[in-house]
Amino acid sequence: MKKYKKMLVAFNDEEFNCFAKQGEWLYIANKRDTKKRLFRLPHYKYFFVALNSQRIPSEYGVVKRIEGYITAAQLAELDYQSRKQDVSLIDENILNEYELFLEKVNAQPEHTPMAVTWHEKVLPKKEKKLRVHKVFFTGLTKEEKAKLFEF
Repeated sequence: MKKYKKMLVAFNDEEFNCFAKQGEWLYIANKRDTKKRLFRLPHYKYFFVALNSQRIPSEYGVVKRIEGYITAAQLAELDYQSRKQDVSLIDENILNEYELFLEKVNAQPEHTPMAVTWHEKVLPKKEKKLRVHKVFFTGLTKEEKAKLFEF
């Protein structure tokens, strides 16, 4: 299994709807996760959750280099344990989703902010899927970005 050196982590800033503690690992929220009445999002945006028992929501995350490495299987295990689900339910299809997430995150340079949004395709058939991507904070100066993302 492929080993990854970067992970998406939280930065705590309520102005940007990021409520998870700084440095906590993030993953895409599942259908049962809620925003815990902390914020509202437009219909095309989605959010991440911290991989701990509270599963605190964050609209954005930052790519950071981690000590050691992480594999898709380890990430899936962490996510399932934080949801209090049986780890034995993880199969090859589920691992592929975690692998794709880690590939997207590791393709970006360190300190890159990322978000997750719904991508809708109408033709040839209507489909809707989540897309993890880089975010540009155009209203911020370089100093403000450095202060937020380079911790």
